[in-house]
Amino acid sequence: MGEATVRVNRLGLEQGRMWPAVLAAAAIAFPLVVWLGLERALGESVRTIGEGETLYLQSYPVAGASLEYELPGKGWTSPGIHFADQRQNFTRDHLSASVEVDSGVDSLERLLERRAEPIVAQNGYTYTDVRAYTSKDTGLSGYRADILGIDTAGSITVLGNDDGAAAILVLLAPGADTGAAEIDPAPYVAAFRLEGK
Repeated sequence: MGEATVRVNRLGLEQGRMWPAVLAAAAIAFPLVVWLGLERALGESVRTIGEGETLYLQSYPVAGASLEYELPGKGWTSPGIHFADQRQNFTRDHLSASVEVDSGVDSLERLLERRAEPIVAQNGYTYTDVRAYTSKDTGLSGYRADILGIDTAGSITVLGNDDGAAAILVLLAPGADTGAAEIDPAPYVAAFRLEGK
């Protein structure tokens, strides 16, 4: 076996290896610095929704439908940097709400099934009791179903304007009561103004 001598500098690094170590540290730190800078440049990562604030959605990729709405009550927040044009997600305490608009819809019942399937697959929930639903306040009609999990209850509601535009509302909350007031879509859809086709 041969012998080798390793010389170290004052920092405990092998002589001649200082620059590669500095470059490796910079390569690790640089993406973190860029991410933090982008997050600050784009604004807060959580957006607070004011009580009575009017929100807008536009269908995508076909801009044929639009939805104007308000969230009932106060205390709602949304991930600000992910505030999309077609779908927006909100939370208040342990309640989560998702609102979406779509265009060119020929079957509201099929749309409800398509929107419920990812929720079921991702979280291990099930949806049940699909039934016709009409909003007395807006005249919009469509379908509603209950969402059930081990410790979660919710609802998914799909409403249309008979021209092909549709609004989708998903409410999820801890608990097992699908009749709970906090997951009743009525206060939400009462403020829906759906236009387009």
